Amino acid sequence: MSWVKEYYWRQIEYQNYLEELEDIQTAIVPISKMGLYDGARVALDAVLAEIDNIPDRFYGPNGIAVGLTEEEKNDLRRGLGISQMRDDGGLITVKIGFDGYGSRVTDRWHRGVPIAVIARGICRGTSWLAKYDFISRAVRRSSSRIESSIANRIDKQIQKTIGAKNK
Repeated sequence: MSWVKEYYWRQIEYQNYLEELEDIQTAIVPISKMGLYDGARVALDAVLAEIDNIPDRFYGPNGIAVGLTEEEKNDLRRGLGISQMRDDGGLITVKIGFDGYGSRVTDRWHRGVPIAVIARGICRGTSWLAKYDFISRAVRRSSSRIESSIANRIDKQIQKTIGAKNK
């Protein structure tokens, strides 16, 4: 008789476990989105901190400029942001990038130099501006914090989903 009770309780436990997995399965997309935004926020903060590390503009002995002016750094800070989340057939993406126009108006850019052009120029270098890839540095330095932020948020939300079911 005891093996029948044990079998019955194991069936109930297994059924409860399957129900918890179903709850997680229905909630996994919103949970993943929350985690992804948390990771994007950490990456954004790292890029903002790395903008402060860009050297102030000076000209080297070969006439090539190194670094950015304070005005250009402020434009980068102002134009940096997180895009809206996008779901491409199960692939959830969010982008961090630059948008808008800088405060310096030129003959070529009457609305101001696009902030993405400023960022591209300093990250890749030009014929007159030395390369300083601040975005790659920020991502490399903060990748473990980004991953742990995403994992912590997803773990907390899964525990909350399972906990709400068990109450």
